[in-house]
Amino acid sequence: MESTPNMTDHFQDFIQAGLARPVPQWLLLAFLYVEHHKDKEHGQMMSLKPLMMTHQRLPHVLSFDALVAEADHLDDRWEFLLLSRMDDAPEAAVCERLREIARQLATGADLSDFLIFDRQQHPVVI
Repeated sequence: MESTPNMTDHFQDFIQAGLARPVPQWLLLAFLYVEHHKDKEHGQMMSLKPLMMTHQRLPHVLSFDALVAEADHLDDRWEFLLLSRMDDAPEAAVCERLREIARQLATGADLSDFLIFDRQQHPVVI
């Protein structure tokens, strides 16, 4: 994992791009922690595990600091925030998408379609 401060997709850009879409958006959030474990084939391994996952309608005003404060109030063990957006859909479809994201995390799937930040709001490439 590496921090990439030069990355153009910063938090507010991501939010504004969602607000510019012609249909309302859901904001999908997964607060992640790193689990360290040993693998007989590969030695020391790390995997990202969801600590908390939630969704909300994309608000017109949202700050990264406010998300951090709210998440820390619930559980401050998270290390990364994974973000995604989804076009307007029934809440059941949104919850299914969150379950799909959890499965992607569990299987070590490619996460390049997501925007991921560390706690200091630095974009991270995994």
